[in-house]
Amino acid sequence: MIVVCGVLLLVGVTWSLSNPFVGMVTLMGINMVQPGELYPVYNILHVERVEALIALIVLFARGNRFQYPKVTKWVLYFFAAVVASIPLAFWVSNSIDSAEDFGKIIILHLLLVAVVLSRRRLRIVLIALSLLVGYLSISSLIQYFQGNFNHTMGVDRIAGLTGASNSPDTLGLTIATALPIMFLFTLKPAKLGMRLLMWLDIGLCLWTLLLTGSRGSLLSFMLILIIAVFISRKRLILLPAIAVLTVVIWTALPAQYKARYATLSDPTEEATNDMSYTNRLLSWQGGWHMFLHNPITGIGIGNYADANGSQYWPEPRHVWLDAHSLYFKLLGELGMFGVITFAGLVVVLWKTNNSVRRRFGEIDARAQNGIGEAVPRWLRLLPTASNLSVVGLLYCGYAYHDLYRSTWYFLAAVAGAADLITAKELAPEAAPEPEAAAEPQAAPNPAAAYGAMA
Repeated sequence: MIVVCGVLLLVGVTWSLSNPFVGMVTLMGINMVQPGELYPVYNILHVERVEALIALIVLFARGNRFQYPKVTKWVLYFFAAVVASIPLAFWVSNSIDSAEDFGKIIILHLLLVAVVLSRRRLRIVLIALSLLVGYLSISSLIQYFQGNFNHTMGVDRIAGLTGASNSPDTLGLTIATALPIMFLFTLKPAKLGMRLLMWLDIGLCLWTLLLTGSRGSLLSFMLILIIAVFISRKRLILLPAIAVLTVVIWTALPAQYKARYATLSDPTEEATNDMSYTNRLLSWQGGWHMFLHNPITGIGIGNYADANGSQYWPEPRHVWLDAHSLYFKLLGELGMFGVITFAGLVVVLWKTNNSVRRRFGEIDARAQNGIGEAVPRWLRLLPTASNLSVVGLLYCGYAYHDLYRSTWYFLAAVAGAADLITAKELAPEAAPEPEAAAEPQAAPNPAAAYGAMA
């Protein structure tokens, strides 16, 4: 496997020397697979940094530059809030390291917006994401059936190999929020092979999601599914089909996972008997006190767990527990700067998707008049799929500290790229050259005119 990984890396890096788009897709793959965690030799070579540097150099060498749609500006505003949290951080060196790691996600966002300049490239990026999440699912399933899993809370919980998936909750939420994107390519006019591949991908990912034992991820997926069904024109067909499928899946699910998910129907029992629930509430209290300590810039990115255990845990005992809430993590680590910029990013992301959806309608109207190309079904539904993923992230944020999760900034990059692509397609046709427009008509010849009259 190490040889296969090396060959793929070599091909990607070599090809990216002449094509920044390939460099960006290769960097996507490296960020998801994390070969440096799998095989130390790739960590020594710093493949992630090298590939990012190559992609940036080739991008600028070819005369390209970064693009700044509104959603990208808000991503950068939020990154500025992250950097601003460092000087007064609870642990400065820890915040510097965390900000550097988050900066890699920002670079990938900027690269994606800069090089995804067409529908074709956007399609490639979305398919690549779907297949990469499928890889996480398959590799996690292999580990699970080999007996490698996390046994917590009385459940054998599937997990992946690297930081992108080594937590059941992380893996579950990654899958839940990628499923709307995968679904886009199960629809016609996509080719039959692509549709079958994506249905297989979705099936494997759903089974992996159930084996994570992640209640928050499952609830997020259910919320996404319910909203998607009710906004669909085929809801009367989909509702009974999903009901039957749910019964089949529940029947096939092992008993330990049924017991785990059954607690979702009894919140009173969870609150009284589940220690993780109790600790989560105490962790939230700590986050509120972090905010009170420094309401402007917070206690610094990456410091929540350390600050909790050292100073802010509200009980006499010390527990080094992370936020288990996007909202308290945002409040505690980044203060009001973070709250304002992240809220602005979410609002602008949502509005950008809605704006792109309206533009697709205009593009289709022009295509009916013989101007331009009609919008394919997968692309027309992309803004809705993206907003569904945002809903899932926001909902799951009550219990997961997914503030710096790459999914947020990938969705923002896709929205920014779609914004630029649609604006370009709707731009008025180029005006005639000034010289041609101002070229004078030939002066009339009076003699010739008199002859013609005669």
